[in-house]
Amino acid sequence: MHVEAVLEPAALVRRWHELSRNPDTPDHYELNEYGEMIMAPRPTNDHQRVLSAVVVALNAQLGPESAAEVSVLTDRGIRVPDVVWMPESRWAQLKGKTPLPLVPDVCVEVLSPGNTQESIAMKTAAYLRGGAREVIVIGLGGEVDFFDTEGKRATSALGIRLDLPATLF
Repeated sequence: MHVEAVLEPAALVRRWHELSRNPDTPDHYELNEYGEMIMAPRPTNDHQRVLSAVVVALNAQLGPESAAEVSVLTDRGIRVPDVVWMPESRWAQLKGKTPLPLVPDVCVEVLSPGNTQESIAMKTAAYLRGGAREVIVIGLGGEVDFFDTEGKRATSALGIRLDLPATLF
């Protein structure tokens, strides 16, 4: 249990920028709601290939506005979904904002062996509370799960299909 207070959004953003300017800060990290750095291992080449396939699929289906590893302010800190998508008009409104002060329409998490169900459930809920219309979680074997504010869905509410090649897993 944390004794520290949850940081206000502006304080989290300041901390993010301080860390990003520090040459000793690792490349892959997130901040929890207390401003504590959460370290993540460098993604594997296989993980990056899955991200690339998701970006291509989302761009083809929703329009070319997907991006990988974008920092996003949530009520659970500053998180970095593996892939996000939102319309160009929202990107234009947020140009130059790092981290994004709002959660994109679609957030995708590609699971790694080190992920826990609890951490993915926490991120999924934070993205949805922050305004994501859909969160997609891709399992270690290529399983694709869709979530919206009502919970897990059998199919995408946005009509997204992710038929990822089995060779990626």
